[in-house]
Order: sequence, then C-alpha cells, then structure tokens
Amino acid sequence: MMELSNYIYYRIYGFFLSRKDNVPETTGWMLLSLMQFLTIVDIIFIMELIYSFPIPSKYGFLPLLIVLGVFNWYRYEHKFQIESFDEQWKDEEEKKKIRNGWLIGMYLLISLLFPVVLGILDHNLGMI
Repeated sequence: MMELSNYIYYRIYGFFLSRKDNVPETTGWMLLSLMQFLTIVDIIFIMELIYSFPIPSKYGFLPLLIVLGVFNWYRYEHKFQIESFDEQWKDEEEKKKIRNGWLIGMYLLISLLFPVVLGILDHNLGMI
C-alpha cells in the first residue's frame, strides 16, 4: 500500500513541479492526504448504506484528516526523498505513465464526488 502512496505522491509532485508550483512537495502530500481521507470516508459511507449506523459529524472526521496530514508531511516533506522515487520510476514507459496519470485524476474526482452525490440523494432528494 505504501508503494501505491509513494507512486501517487511522485506523480502529483511531478505534475505540480512541471506547472512551476513553488512548493510541489507540499501540494503533493496535501493532495495525497485528501485522497486517502476521501477513500476512508467513501468506505464509511458505503458501510453506512449497508449496515445503517450513525456517521460522525464533520468534526468527528477532523482527527483522521489531521493524522493523515501529519503522517504524510513527515513521510514526504520532512524526509524529502524524491531522488529515490525518481530512480524507481524514471524508466516508466510513456503510455503507462499517461494512463496512470489519468487513473489518479479520475480516482480523485470519483472519491470526491461519491460523498457529494450520496449527500444530495439522501438529504435533498430523500432517495436513500
């Protein structure tokens, strides 16, 4: 699982570095933390649909987001090691690199939209 997180961080870092972001390492771990957080929230929402238990308030999710943020900050910015990631993935074939970039972007979009759509269906339309 850490290998996947490392790869996603590496690709986010590279994307923002190529866009001349002044702190791509910070942007990388923050977006990675958001993706991890949204994945956990999506799993909780799916479990709630199946087992019907109360979901914590937005403040109940805050400690999880803080823990993920601190962990990723320590791993990717405090101990900045982009050279080892560069060495590991520098020879990735272009076709695979493009496909994986699109998959990361689509995953971020889907994991963000899933709780939004569930909220709209439940609270606004009363369908769930």
